[in-house]
Amino acid sequence: MTKLLLAAGLALASLPLAAQDAPATAEAALPTLTLEQRSSLRCGVAFGLIAKGQAEGDARAAAYPAMEPRGREFFVRTMAGLMDDHDLTREQANKLAFETTVTLMNEGLEAREAMMPNCLLLLEASGV
Repeated sequence: MTKLLLAAGLALASLPLAAQDAPATAEAALPTLTLEQRSSLRCGVAFGLIAKGQAEGDARAAAYPAMEPRGREFFVRTMAGLMDDHDLTREQANKLAFETTVTLMNEGLEAREAMMPNCLLLLEASGV
């Protein structure tokens, strides 16, 4: 299940924004996340975006530590924790990951780069 969520998150990162207009998931109310949960989710998605850039040879992404496998594991644990904490279905978890991916992509590269020092600290503190 966690591999499915990671694959969905990474696949979303590779879609053009026009293709991300509306996910094909059941309309279900999403939970209100705590600050820690939102931060972990945003960082997990950002790690996926960086991993994608690293795999494609992007010089800006290469400036960060390798996101495989630690960034992936962070994302997987974050999603599993959200599913457990909020009793989420796969569709709801995918929708959270999707919405976060779209938000980060719309915020732009500079905004993602600005958040990375804190995300890397969160990654280190996670023990992954």
